[in-house]
Parts: sequence; C-alpha cells; structure tokens
Amino acid sequence: MSDAIQKALADLKARQEAGQHMVCPRCGRDTMKPDLYTNALSREADGIMVCDECGTQEALLAFMQNPMPVEDWAFLKEDVPSADFRDLPGKAVWEQIRLDHGPALIDIFKRWTQEEPGADFKAYRREAMRRCPGLTQIWEQPFQAMYEVTDGQLILRFRHTEEGVELTADLMDNGK
Repeated sequence: MSDAIQKALADLKARQEAGQHMVCPRCGRDTMKPDLYTNALSREADGIMVCDECGTQEALLAFMQNPMPVEDWAFLKEDVPSADFRDLPGKAVWEQIRLDHGPALIDIFKRWTQEEPGADFKAYRREAMRRCPGLTQIWEQPFQAMYEVTDGQLILRFRHTEEGVELTADLMDNGK
C-alpha cells in the first residue's frame, strides 16, 4: 500500500474517531450509522469503520479469497463519476446497464479470460469500476458483476458462446 493511501487512511481514521459524520469510505453511500462503533470494522483497512453492508461484502470476498483492494474504495476515487442505482428497480437498471456498461464489461471479460492462470485481477477491477459508474462489485472467478438496486442485487454473468460473449442478469431479491 502506498504512502499516500496510508496517509489518507490515517486521516480518515482520525476523522471517524473525532465523530465526523461521513459516507461509507468503501462504497461511498450515506449508509453509516451515527454511532461509529455500531458500524462494521473493515477487514482490509486497519481501524477503519465501514457500513454494515460493506462489512458483509468484505467477509464474503475474504471467504472467496478475492478482496476488494483499498485502492478501489470510493473515498479514494474522487475522479470517478458516481452513479447510484439503489433507487431504481432491477429491470430498469438492467436495460440501462446492458446498453451502457455491457460493451465495456464484455471487453474486460474477453481480455481477462485470455490472461494466464494466476494473473492479477486488480487492474481489471479498477478499469471496470472506472468505466461503469454504479458497479458495486466485480469478481474474477467466476467473472460476475454486481449492481445494488431497489429490489436487491443485479448480478451480471458472462460466458463465451459460439456467437461471442453472452451477458445475462439475475435479480437477487433482497427479501424486503
């Protein structure tokens, strides 16, 4: 981790400990609870609190041995345009994503699947997050992308077919 990132994390930790209300540093959404220590403790950044949803995602990604690097956290991505699909239903988001983000994600998928086994996925993840505002997660194995929507999570799946790359989506209901 670079010195600049370590300095930014130290500043973030100091602001959190001082009681400053802020958005979740990992996802960039205003989902942090007012009492700092009732939020989740990050597994990736020592002493940093994240929202409960990000804490759960970190645990799942750690289990899959595919953590999201701190370098990709929202608080370090000032130059990345933001998009939030959480107020839109999955069906509407799917249509927009298919047309706007689909070609970029397919391009990334094609290049990733031509890499040697054991290649580093970080650059591909950073590119996907930059090119696809609103993307919440992307996994390398199996290659999948996730968007948070009003009615759950929209999971995009990719596979090679004889006609090219097939892109499908599943809406995982959030149970509300």
